[in-house]
Amino acid sequence: MDELQSVRELFDEPAPPSARVVARARQRATGGSRRRLPRGRWAFSGLGLGLAAAATAVTLVVVDQGEGSGPSGPSGKAPASARQVLLAAADSSARTPGPAGAPGTSGKQSAFWLTQVKYGNRVQVTGKAGPYVVEELSEIRDWTNARSPRRTDAQTKAGRGGTTTHYSADRRLGARPAEAKDVEAWKRDGSPSRWRADKRDLDTRTTPWQTHQEETAFNAAFPDGSLEQVRKLPADPEGLRRYLLAHPDANMRNRQDWESDSQYLLNTVGRMLVVEPVSAQVRAAAYRMLAALPDARMVGQVKDPLGRPGVEVTVEGPGPKPRSGALGPTPGRMESGIVFDPSTGRLLATLDISTGGRAPLPKGTVMSWSAIVQTGWTDKAPTGATKLPG
Repeated sequence: MDELQSVRELFDEPAPPSARVVARARQRATGGSRRRLPRGRWAFSGLGLGLAAAATAVTLVVVDQGEGSGPSGPSGKAPASARQVLLAAADSSARTPGPAGAPGTSGKQSAFWLTQVKYGNRVQVTGKAGPYVVEELSEIRDWTNARSPRRTDAQTKAGRGGTTTHYSADRRLGARPAEAKDVEAWKRDGSPSRWRADKRDLDTRTTPWQTHQEETAFNAAFPDGSLEQVRKLPADPEGLRRYLLAHPDANMRNRQDWESDSQYLLNTVGRMLVVEPVSAQVRAAAYRMLAALPDARMVGQVKDPLGRPGVEVTVEGPGPKPRSGALGPTPGRMESGIVFDPSTGRLLATLDISTGGRAPLPKGTVMSWSAIVQTGWTDKAPTGATKLPG
């Protein structure tokens, strides 16, 4: 019995879809009126909101407790644990092939691995009637060249071995009050369009996409140095754990000196599953590796920053050390979290969450987040890119 089946059996099975739900699903699948389906159901990716999704969805229960504790689910059944939902995601990942077009696979080979990610960063501002939280938004697209030269580790570290064309694009999406309570405080503050926070000026303006092209032998290659090295990532949980801990600069994310092993592994997986086009086996190994973390905590069913349903799992550990000259206190401890769909293994978002202490934001507040908009292979390079000096 796989872990996804085990997670299903922890909860009451959802009732079969009613005639009304089936009719709505059929309308959605055939281009009819766009009414919402009932909440609380998981649609398997790739099926849309058609009949198959309505019939096979899995109902999850919101929990806010650690593994093996807390109130029971429906009919006295225990809520799912972090380990169970992560293993369910691993099983789903192992059955889900990667995006079409990967070099080295059958069919057409694409040139670029495209990622598009939205980012949010929350800061506390001081208003006329008291403090409130403002969220600064941005978005980045990245076209990583899969046809970069193969290089040894020594060549990679030295930045040698030829050049490859790399594209990136970014835009600011402006700042806004973070939540409903912050909107009310913002209104009491006179609804300003500019704020001063952490020695920076924030405003509500958005900017157009700025696209850049560069010829580089290092930064444009895949984070481990080449696509060939990505293909060689360990596909077993313990091997992947040992590899990541032994390569703290892997995956375009240097390990921070304050991170615990669990924080580092969860944060690195959060980047690896987006930045690197890893195989289904490596994705599954990554989730199984996280399932073995002793301090992983199941938060429950949530909406990610883009409003998509998912399950959140977090790890608590040290936070950044106080910065000299920083405006206000910095976190003493911090939670790192991921939001994912256990029925598909798709990673949706990563989170940094305040635990109170020296942090100026209240406990449980998401301090920063990244949400995956799209990933996949493409042959289409962006147009109108500004060339950066080599």
